[in-house]
Amino acid sequence: MYKILLAEDDSALRFVYSKKKVWNDCGFVIADAVSNGRDALLMLEKNNYDLVLTDIRMPFMDGIELLREIKDRGINVCVAFVSSYDDFEYARQGLVLGAFDYILKPADDKKITELLKRVKKNISEKSTLSETVIKAAKNYGIDTSELSENDRVYKFIKYFSDNYERIFTMEEPAEYFGFNKDYFGKIFRQSMNISFVNFYTSVKIEYAKELIRTGNYKNYDISEMLGYSSADYFTKVFKEFTGKTPTEFKNDPE
Repeated sequence: MYKILLAEDDSALRFVYSKKKVWNDCGFVIADAVSNGRDALLMLEKNNYDLVLTDIRMPFMDGIELLREIKDRGINVCVAFVSSYDDFEYARQGLVLGAFDYILKPADDKKITELLKRVKKNISEKSTLSETVIKAAKNYGIDTSELSENDRVYKFIKYFSDNYERIFTMEEPAEYFGFNKDYFGKIFRQSMNISFVNFYTSVKIEYAKELIRTGNYKNYDISEMLGYSSADYFTKVFKEFTGKTPTEFKNDPE
């Protein structure tokens, strides 16, 4: 099932949406619902969604501001607006900023179905990148949204996206891309402006953050999952990259 984050300040509408069968019929589920863009952004920092379906006029942070923050933070998610006729100019502005689409209120099942079909088609056709790896790339000034799928940088990042949850050495991607290890290391640094080892470490640290946030793993579990020789060494590397120990991060996540 594709996961939706719903942002709608009208509690009655949130209730109506939650009772609709159209989501399940189209292979979607409203995983979470919030009342404003600020809370939506907090949810997006903690969880992965396939679609953000958001109202435009909301307190604290409106839909346009939410979209800007999503783009600025490199969060890889499809954003669609549900707007009234009075909000058309805002909806148009959202499309300019990169919103996927918009539908007008009242959002009946037919309109929702048509939108979800387009979203599903877009997701299936687009080679998606892991949010974990996108964040690691952003640490080094790489904006994945500006990359073509034919770019070498994109291909390197896609490899990490497909494999970041397991341990691998540089020989593996080198062989995958048809290079020997030394030449691959040189090409990687030239393309990414960072060494393979440093980028891979950054990816692992971002993955560690993701695991820590779940609250389901001890430091030694994460250390083993990431291939570190000991929990102490993992803690040392984590602090070098984040300025915090894993325990400090758990108590005060970014």
